[in-house]
Amino acid sequence: MTGVSGAGKSTVACRLSAWGHRAVSLDGDGRLCSWAALDGRRVVRPAEPDAAWLASHRWVWDVTRLDEIIAAACGDGVETLWLCGQAANAGELVDRFDACFLLEIDQATMRHRMTVGAGRGNDFGRVGASLDVALAGYREFIVTWRRLGAVPVDAMQDIDQVCEDLLVAAAFAALNRPS
Repeated sequence: MTGVSGAGKSTVACRLSAWGHRAVSLDGDGRLCSWAALDGRRVVRPAEPDAAWLASHRWVWDVTRLDEIIAAACGDGVETLWLCGQAANAGELVDRFDACFLLEIDQATMRHRMTVGAGRGNDFGRVGASLDVALAGYREFIVTWRRLGAVPVDAMQDIDQVCEDLLVAAAFAALNRPS
């Protein structure tokens, strides 16, 4: 499950976990997520990244670690694993997922959640040029994930409704999956 910054991915992961589902907020795994230069080298993000720095670096998932997370869940007999997050290389990894879901919010909500959400799990949107860069990439992100076949879910609703809609969408996706 993915979405733009501020869409509620980590909040959904917490709620699904509280409801007894196996859900992982991927940003919380330091071995999985990191900033990388365009050549793939891991780097440390500056405290106040400017637009030039953000244009030449990406937030990425380590493929080996992602596979470890999925394999561990399979080994534990988990039937449904909710992987909740966003990374620049996530679109290249969709073959690892049975279905993809896109939490959708409008840009005004994105801006609001990113700037006033002191309880957010990260500071992206509140430091340097990160808010401007995130807002500038909004449309491309949504279009890309729709093209990849992600099922849209209205994430501007109450969190319980968002989670219920995700569970229903997942059930339909499972029913329509080729055998």
